[in-house]
Amino acid sequence: MDRQFRLFGKISLLDIILVILLGAFVALAHRFSAPQSVAAKPGDRKITYTIEIARRTPEFAARIKTGAKLFDSLKGYYIGEIMEVQTAPYKEDAPDLDAGVIRRQPIDGLCYVYVTVEADAQVSERDTYVGQYQVLVGKTAYVKNADFAAGGYIVSLAGVRG
Repeated sequence: MDRQFRLFGKISLLDIILVILLGAFVALAHRFSAPQSVAAKPGDRKITYTIEIARRTPEFAARIKTGAKLFDSLKGYYIGEIMEVQTAPYKEDAPDLDAGVIRRQPIDGLCYVYVTVEADAQVSERDTYVGQYQVLVGKTAYVKNADFAAGGYIVSLAGVRG
């Protein structure tokens, strides 16, 4: 090592440290990326999941067509095909002053809309993805297609089959 901290007059000590740090970074990046043996192949399973959209009119539900493609309205990802649309009366808690209790009462003109979606998904031990869109029960889903746009929650994930 000479006075300029070079080995054999050519390689700097700083160069060696940078190469070691770069190697450590590459090793950590590889370690924390999804291992290919565990990750699923694109579209390896059909899944069915349901999105609950609250406080909508029955006319809104009538605009949703089965067989239509559904997209994430935030990033535009394709997230499946609409298989079924169901409605249920929308209810809110309201005080019953005579009885001194709070009761769940239906609200006239409003309903819950349940949109069941089927998609080809990548299912691994930890995650379920339709393309780049993660399907997770409890996740807020902002969805759209040519007939409607709405936000709701994914309330069920079923039919995971190979």
